Amino acid sequence: MNEKQWSNVFKILDKYTQYKHYQLLFDRFRLSKKQSREEMRKELVRTVTDTGFLGPIMSPVVFEEWLALHQINGNNYTFVYNLEERVDSELLQNAYLNKNSVIEINLFDINIDNDSENLATVMPGLNDIKLTQIHRDKNLGTYTFSFVSPCEVTGTRTDGSSRTYKNLFFCHCVFFEYSNDVKIIFNPTSNLLNVNGIKKDRYDWTPISNMIFNKVKQYIGKVYLKAPLWIPQALYQFAEDATGHNNPEITAHSFNAESQILKFAEDLLKKSEIDTDNEPALLSRFIQDIQISFESQLMEIYAPVEDSQDSFAIFKQRSDGVSHIISVESTEEGFKYGSAAQAAKRSRQDGDIDLLGVNLKTNNRTYKFLVEQGSDAYLIRGTNTFIEEEVVNIVVRKLNEYREQIRLTTSDNPESGEGAAIP
Repeated sequence: MNEKQWSNVFKILDKYTQYKHYQLLFDRFRLSKKQSREEMRKELVRTVTDTGFLGPIMSPVVFEEWLALHQINGNNYTFVYNLEERVDSELLQNAYLNKNSVIEINLFDINIDNDSENLATVMPGLNDIKLTQIHRDKNLGTYTFSFVSPCEVTGTRTDGSSRTYKNLFFCHCVFFEYSNDVKIIFNPTSNLLNVNGIKKDRYDWTPISNMIFNKVKQYIGKVYLKAPLWIPQALYQFAEDATGHNNPEITAHSFNAESQILKFAEDLLKKSEIDTDNEPALLSRFIQDIQISFESQLMEIYAPVEDSQDSFAIFKQRSDGVSHIISVESTEEGFKYGSAAQAAKRSRQDGDIDLLGVNLKTNNRTYKFLVEQGSDAYLIRGTNTFIEEEVVNIVVRKLNEYREQIRLTTSDNPESGEGAAIP
């Protein structure tokens, strides 16, 4: 890269790259970390430009690939689509091997240092969503198409009045060699007006995701989707497992009390002149409510047992759109026990879950996600914190386990349905 291109890179790094982005890269190459973003940037440039006797620590090619890809980590939204048929791996490999002939723009050729209110003069070479890189990870079996698009956001002038700015919008599409899943990943930019002329629907970013997917079809051809109709059942099972105790003592006490709970429920209803023979559903629901309360009290005394390295907890749950929303945002334990846990369990049994707040504890860190059903894809979104893509993949793999269980145990496949092309 020449001096002008390095200048462009510096501006992009200063505006869009977080300290954590540098940390991930420095860990990968075992570079010495610095105290500030600016010092990290200087050290990074040195590793690329200082050839020494054996060449640079990091080649310019590797750096350019990282520059295009690094925004895939962060406070991102991940839309997960499922294809009727997997994209041919040979097609993906050919796209990767011939990427230099299909890449439309390099980030180092974009000068973002222009705040003109005449938006046509700001980054004039970026007037559409454009491919910047194709990355292959052999270990994960993935191909990632990285794009950059113009976007417009609202801001203020020095006098406080409102105006529009033109910014960069980074987005990525990830294909798997051994899965029909496809991920669209991007950062939900604040004060966004549009991305390449496409507006989101209030809080719904689906139109943006679909616009990106349509761009990818230039490289993979037409594809058909399976609607994620299985998600409510998967979220139900996810919540049940995440709030379960896994403690044999609790199981034993609960099992031993079943006959007593049945007798107590029948006697109490009969004393209230309710005919339990003619109201079996009422009796069943009453027994269930008592069991939930009893087990919740047991969990207050006998602690839940974690049974895996990656532990999950639930902090939010929404059923049937907006009819039931239960949230315990202030605790990492989530709906393990207590009144909120009882209410959440009852709500799960009364309606389909279309949104679940998930705490994931892994590698001594806790991450918070919202998993939400959509019409063409389900959405995994962070909650204002930096999240690595590999951590999101843990949630995706967990959901895929439930999807497979549902497929095997359901005669009418809940994930089937007519395949639809991305609109």
